[in-house]
Amino acid sequence: MQNFGGARTSILTELPNGNSELGEAFAYVINDMVVQSGITNPKAEEFDVVSKKWRELAAKPDKTKEDLEKLDAIFKDSINELAQSYLLYIARQVGNMTGKLTYPEYEKYMFKYRFGHYDIENKPEYINKVKQILKVAFKKLAAHGEIAGGDDLIDKYDMAAFIYAISTKSKRDENNNFKGFEIDGIITPLNYSVDENNLFEPADNLFSLKLRVAYKVLNNQL
Repeated sequence: MQNFGGARTSILTELPNGNSELGEAFAYVINDMVVQSGITNPKAEEFDVVSKKWRELAAKPDKTKEDLEKLDAIFKDSINELAQSYLLYIARQVGNMTGKLTYPEYEKYMFKYRFGHYDIENKPEYINKVKQILKVAFKKLAAHGEIAGGDDLIDKYDMAAFIYAISTKSKRDENNNFKGFEIDGIITPLNYSVDENNLFEPADNLFSLKLRVAYKVLNNQL
């Protein structure tokens, strides 16, 4: 058996279900969803988190308890696989060997792959502004939406909460009052641009709540 060395083994142990090709595809699609914070790219594609079999089961009328449990388990497995794959891809781009991102690594990745298509050279004021919103986003992700706490690292559980959150949409009543979240597994450019913009906002907001709920759901705390 090939020996990858301690550091390499560490990331493979941390992200055993990671597929860097899947992570790269996901990164490409979501980075293309916005032209700038809060503004959707009209030419962007959707990303479907779940399989055709999941959708077929979800469309089944009169689902049994076993069907619902299977839907829940498959959805969570899909989220966790995608989270590990995305994290593995990011880690490889920034030279991370642990599978847990530090802020400098997160900033390095975001500047190159999320903000790299903007003309930011020789614009220190804009660069400083981007750094401020990235610090906000990192704090929210590392603490999965909690106002305080976190370990200042984005691990597979934090990333899974992020992907779960962006794979859901808000449910509202006839008076537009918030009623919870609806799971459909499709990340649309419009919804993603709204979620990302809220991620970058310093205030505790709806996306912060989505992160908190997602983390608890995925870790069986609800």
